[in-house]
Amino acid sequence: MRTPKVTIVGAAGGVGASLTHLLLQAREPYELALIGRSPQSIACLLMDAQSLAPLGRAPVVRAGEIADFHDSDVVVVSASVPLTGWAPRVDSLAGNAEIVHPYFREIAKISADWRGHVIVVTNPIDVFSSWLRRHARIGRARILGYSWNDSLRLRVAVARALGEDAADITAWVIGEHGDAFVPLFDRILVGGRRVGLSRRQRAHIRADLRGFYARWSRLGVSRTTVWTTAGGVARMIHDLTRGRPVDWTASVALNGEYGVRDVNVGVPVALDARGVLGVVEWDLEEPDRVVLGHAASLVRERVESLGRL
Repeated sequence: MRTPKVTIVGAAGGVGASLTHLLLQAREPYELALIGRSPQSIACLLMDAQSLAPLGRAPVVRAGEIADFHDSDVVVVSASVPLTGWAPRVDSLAGNAEIVHPYFREIAKISADWRGHVIVVTNPIDVFSSWLRRHARIGRARILGYSWNDSLRLRVAVARALGEDAADITAWVIGEHGDAFVPLFDRILVGGRRVGLSRRQRAHIRADLRGFYARWSRLGVSRTTVWTTAGGVARMIHDLTRGRPVDWTASVALNGEYGVRDVNVGVPVALDARGVLGVVEWDLEEPDRVVLGHAASLVRERVESLGRL
């Protein structure tokens, strides 16, 4: 089997560097092309990677360029403005749009028959994955906004509320990777068995999720959730290049599913080594459907504000 090629934009940032390390240490090898704001930052990563060789196989990693997008199996866009303190994700829209713009312009040129995937990690991910999709030749299933952290945090919050191990919890968050999120309380599993939550438990868990970003920011450390994000993206890359069929949540362009069109929001998707197999359309409680529609409207409005690539 050919070694999958992954190009990482923003490789010298916290998420990009952590992702690079995880992929270098992964059980199955990857060919990595690293793109950063400065040649010096990438050179530091490459020097660091060389010293990993005595610990296992020699890493296949080099400095990348935008031409690498065209023959990559996965392109990860994680470049962003520096994190300076607490602010809603959407507040980084203008600054991050300027940063991702040249990379998105090149991705938009990729041939329509490209078989790879773009994973957008730069926030606000729903807006940027929608913006890219509107201008790209590749199919809607080829552009994924990474939003799995929300579902992981829900699983931790449910585990705390029920006194269970988080690894035994299956739970999903859809909607916007932001305030207009939708925790699917009616689909929670513990050890594979469906469980119900009281109204009080649901309210407590919802408050836990909504307050996560504020609690994190009050610590006063200019650091994003590097390990969770990099770990989740590494898992997504594995599943897209070598995995068996599995359910995920990701921000993808909808074409009538959940009553939404022409905008990316987080929804369940089925994917494996063949790519995204399709959007999984679950029955939603009416309040959840309303919030999902609101999330789509917010994303659409913000995409319109960005104009053309």
